[in-house]
Amino acid sequence: MHIQELVRQIKAGTLSSTQLCEESIRRITEHDQNGRKLNAVSLISPFWREEARALDEAEERAVSDKPLYGIPVLVKDNIEVKGLPNPAGSYVLRDLIAEEDSAVIKRLRNAGAVILGKCCLSEFAYWMSEDGMPSGYSSLNGQVVHPYNPSFDPSGSSSGSAVAAAARYCPITVGTETDGSLMSPAISNGIVSIKPTLGLVPQDGILPLSHVQDTAGPMANSVEDCALLLEAMSADDTDVAEFRSALSSDLRGKRIGVFTVKDYVHDMEYLGRLKQIISDHGGEVVEFELEKAEIDEYECLVTEFKYDINRYLSQRNCKARSLHDIIRMNEEDAQRCLKHGQSLLIKSENSSGSMDDPEYRKLRTAVNAEASSILNSAIEGQNLSCMVTVCSSAPTNLAAITGACSMVIPAREVNETAYDPLSFYMLSTHRREEELIRLAFTLEQALGITCRPSWLPADEA
Repeated sequence: MHIQELVRQIKAGTLSSTQLCEESIRRITEHDQNGRKLNAVSLISPFWREEARALDEAEERAVSDKPLYGIPVLVKDNIEVKGLPNPAGSYVLRDLIAEEDSAVIKRLRNAGAVILGKCCLSEFAYWMSEDGMPSGYSSLNGQVVHPYNPSFDPSGSSSGSAVAAAARYCPITVGTETDGSLMSPAISNGIVSIKPTLGLVPQDGILPLSHVQDTAGPMANSVEDCALLLEAMSADDTDVAEFRSALSSDLRGKRIGVFTVKDYVHDMEYLGRLKQIISDHGGEVVEFELEKAEIDEYECLVTEFKYDINRYLSQRNCKARSLHDIIRMNEEDAQRCLKHGQSLLIKSENSSGSMDDPEYRKLRTAVNAEASSILNSAIEGQNLSCMVTVCSSAPTNLAAITGACSMVIPAREVNETAYDPLSFYMLSTHRREEELIRLAFTLEQALGITCRPSWLPADEA
């Protein structure tokens, strides 16, 4: 059942927010630490019942125009929620309690959402170690488990948010991305996600990896719910259109680039289906190959993480006040904290950590220019509304570096016996989320597939 229908029922009094939250907690209790032990949820908020009851009892409930009225949301455990820990999966940051809601949480509350709890993630948004640390692992919470097959990679770093959505713990979840951390777990777990244009969703109150690339984004099981959640997350921006208006299968007048990447493996059958669906709905297909779709921003992130985490911790009340402190405290409890080492933390600590470092500035300028040139040549150079491909591993790098928007939806149902995810990955230039949503909705409606783990009862789909 889509969010808009759930909200309609809550406002009509045939369903309560409390009932909806209780059902979410039942599913979490049954499948997260018990049952299939998915380990996607790091904590349930002690305040959810008070929040839900207030919405159920509000005099304005029946006439409220809040788009997420009474809807429970799980958010990634690097997004500050007042009164809750915000450790980003780090055992040594377990005492970091948020004193205020992050800007995105304030927007969700303004939209009527109930913050049900927080989701596990790859430690420090997968900026911990290069020495064999699996996606979805953290020293605080352990390993997130794929909902379709425990041997599969849940992908990261928003692994918990993606698994929670795929397992239908609640209708919508929130993750974050620096480069691929929304898109990759969405592909792996067969869900929908949008990486917004940098700045559309505020960064304030999110434990950072890189302020140059970080953004929060929505995760859900349908394009409609993902669009509605993005609308709420960006609701304070007066330039943002209602993304619901893009929920249309009319592609007339749209030039859509269907691209491949040199040396990537592409599923030709699904590329053919993709082109046919676009044409059948009035769109013009423009085919091309990208010679290159990945630019190495690694050394930039090394410097940016040190700068951002030091700045963040200096303004928070916890024992670790710097990256140096985190490294030292990890070493003091190495058996718990350093199962896979901390090579990335050490590399960042050994960097200048300065945004004014001439070598850093030169490298970041070059990286941004190259990524922008490739993306703009493809889209603006060919007058495209957006571009799209079929993949099991998305070329997320261009959108991540340039701050452009991207989106992913499953191309077929998830195979539970062999790890073989396949999704449509689309991207465009800044503030063109509507173009992605329109194309994604068209593909979703034309395919008519529903991704759900076989162990889920039909009424939980």
